[in-house]
Amino acid sequence: MQTSKLKHSVGLICLMVFLAANLIGCSEDEGGNEPRIPVVLSFSPESGEPGDNVTITGTDLDGATAVTIGDAEATIVSNSSTEVVATVPEGASTGKVSVRTEGGLGQSTNDFTVIVVGAVSVSAVSPVSGQVGDNITITGTDMATVSSLKVGDVEATIVGTTAETVEFTIPDGAEVGASTLTIVNEGGTTTTSTDAVAFYVFKTNADLIMTFDGEQTGIFTGSPDPEESTIYGTSDDATVQSEAQALPTAIDGNFFQFEGYSTADISGNYATIVQNSSALPAGTYAEFLAGASENDIYFNIQIHVGELPADYDDALFGLRIRFDGDDYEFVPTPTELTDLGFSPDENGWWNLSIPAALFDDDAALGTFAFTDMQRIGVAVRRNYGSGGTAGAQVTEADGGVFYSQSIDNVILTVGGPYSY
Repeated sequence: MQTSKLKHSVGLICLMVFLAANLIGCSEDEGGNEPRIPVVLSFSPESGEPGDNVTITGTDLDGATAVTIGDAEATIVSNSSTEVVATVPEGASTGKVSVRTEGGLGQSTNDFTVIVVGAVSVSAVSPVSGQVGDNITITGTDMATVSSLKVGDVEATIVGTTAETVEFTIPDGAEVGASTLTIVNEGGTTTTSTDAVAFYVFKTNADLIMTFDGEQTGIFTGSPDPEESTIYGTSDDATVQSEAQALPTAIDGNFFQFEGYSTADISGNYATIVQNSSALPAGTYAEFLAGASENDIYFNIQIHVGELPADYDDALFGLRIRFDGDDYEFVPTPTELTDLGFSPDENGWWNLSIPAALFDDDAALGTFAFTDMQRIGVAVRRNYGSGGTAGAQVTEADGGVFYSQSIDNVILTVGGPYSY
């Protein structure tokens, strides 16, 4: 009996050991089949726009059920155990890259930078004015995808783009005057305001452009006062080259130089006139100036006034718009030019664009129709000097004060200032 009980007990023990061993074996087998948590090691590229694909590398990425970039779910393009390719979704924002599988969630250490392409933002236009055929560069943001650009309502030709610039050509038919710019890119449409972004389309007349280089339609004549003018001519003239005391560094090829000694307060020396002839009939420029107001017409000039007496802040020169029997004249002081936003360059040249609204005369602006304009001029106007012998050349010994005045690139424009 006892032997029988002993055998029975041993048998039970063996059965229990066998079952325990099999249970342990089964548990280990089932644990080995559980999905592993994915690991995101890197992604490429590190930034992109919605619609771009990003490749995510790591381990245990197979069976991915979702990929998110920032807080937005991306579309899975392909999937393997070591790589997932997904598309950056619309609305994505910069953030971590996550991959979810049955095993859990894996997330990147670094952020993926989402580049959001919006409508362009304009910060500058250079130059700020031009005429048909000129190239203009706009600087701002999101320019790379610019596909269309209008000057006013007229489609322009795009020359080229970068991420921060777009270059275009002012098209035929662009309206003269301050103009808007309408720019279209993948992010939308931007139209500039003429108040916020200065840009002008202007026109010129060949007879009213003086460069002093090569052939030109207009001629440069005048009535230099023999008392006050000792030098009178272009900078390449042999006499000017040898005798001028105050030739400045040229700003652009040749320029016109005149100098001498001022004889009286507000010198009456009309040293030079820009014109076609001494007498042009009223209406010669009627077509060019038709419809233009005093705010549309600009007298543009590069001028050098030489060395001034200490603390001098009086009349510098006179710019003239001439009519039959009367003139509009602009006679500024250094302070007035500074208040208008102008300053001389490192060589002393002032680049000026003066609207006709700032010109005045005894008859008051508006007495004459601009379409009756006959010519334009530049005069010496200095409020210093102590007089001299009438008819004789004034010298320093007579109490005269030396003056010099150099001019270049005199241009009358309609529609806006000239960009030097």
